[in-house]
Amino acid sequence: MRNALVAVFLLGCGAGYKASAASPMAQASGNAGPPAPPLPTASGGNASPVIPEALVIEGSVFLEVGEIKDIVPALRAQVEGAGGRIIAENVSGGEESWSATLKLRLPPDKVEPVITFLAARGDITSKVISATDVSKQLFDQELAIKNLRTTFDRLAKLMETGGLQVAQILEIEREMTRIRGQIDQLEGDQRYLKDRVALATLDIHITRRDGAVEVAQAKVYPGARAAMLTLFDPGNRERTRFGAGFVLHTLFRNASLEVDIFQKERDEAGTDSSSALIATFGGAAYSDFLGGGKRKFLNPYIGGRLGYGYLDSSRFVLQGEAGVELFKSTYVIVDVSARATGFIGKATDLGLVTAAGVSIAF
Repeated sequence: MRNALVAVFLLGCGAGYKASAASPMAQASGNAGPPAPPLPTASGGNASPVIPEALVIEGSVFLEVGEIKDIVPALRAQVEGAGGRIIAENVSGGEESWSATLKLRLPPDKVEPVITFLAARGDITSKVISATDVSKQLFDQELAIKNLRTTFDRLAKLMETGGLQVAQILEIEREMTRIRGQIDQLEGDQRYLKDRVALATLDIHITRRDGAVEVAQAKVYPGARAAMLTLFDPGNRERTRFGAGFVLHTLFRNASLEVDIFQKERDEAGTDSSSALIATFGGAAYSDFLGGGKRKFLNPYIGGRLGYGYLDSSRFVLQGEAGVELFKSTYVIVDVSARATGFIGKATDLGLVTAAGVSIAF
């Protein structure tokens, strides 16, 4: 007789849980035990339970801004000041393009203030906000958890009565394990849902209004240089002449036009001859092993140049160059160089042109 009662109880537990999870009325008429206590109502009776409203607020906002330099830090400060947090952030682009995507978690009453803040920083091109009522889902979860715990407690009391066979004990333990798993799953789902109710979720997409960040870029790099020409075999001419020059870089170091004019030479009678002139076009390159031209100080380079020269007569000029940028920034470069120079024509002269110059971005 006892074994038969245990079997009937186990069958009733399974059927009773299904009925209780479906509705409180099924619990009252099922085999899993007495119904749950009635819930309070607005009038104090037991007919219609009052379920508090629980809203899951989600949305997305697309924003176009004209100035992007501090928009993300300012939004982060606004969110954190409102008691929220940024759980995902992706900022991309630089000189050519810029965009940012952020996922925010906010207290529901802080959603509108944050959207107002964004509207003050740019143009909101799209806004979608939704509020989903999950109060019934939370109520059903709570009711199911309560009924499962009631069944679990009854099974535990049955285990304490003693006199059960091994097969019956194992069956009760399996049922308790199953119910414990259902309780854990429902509690996890409930915690997740309550978190979504407690904090709204917003996806923010920010782009620059013109679609690209306009950064000032130099078109040319004009500069001035002081130079000195030294002839290896001057003959009866002066070995060294001082001069000055003009530099115009199109893409710095890659291509440049340079003109150097050196002082007139005086003969033994004190008569001035024509000035020497060198006008060349060429370029230079950096070594990747020596910083690739990206250091602020001491960037070495080598290059070659060719062009026109006048030294007593018109000549073809060929130069090999080695130099060092002493200082380099976005706006100014200071460098020194030495160029082995060949004046090629009816007569050939070899010399060395050393120079120091300054170029600025324009």
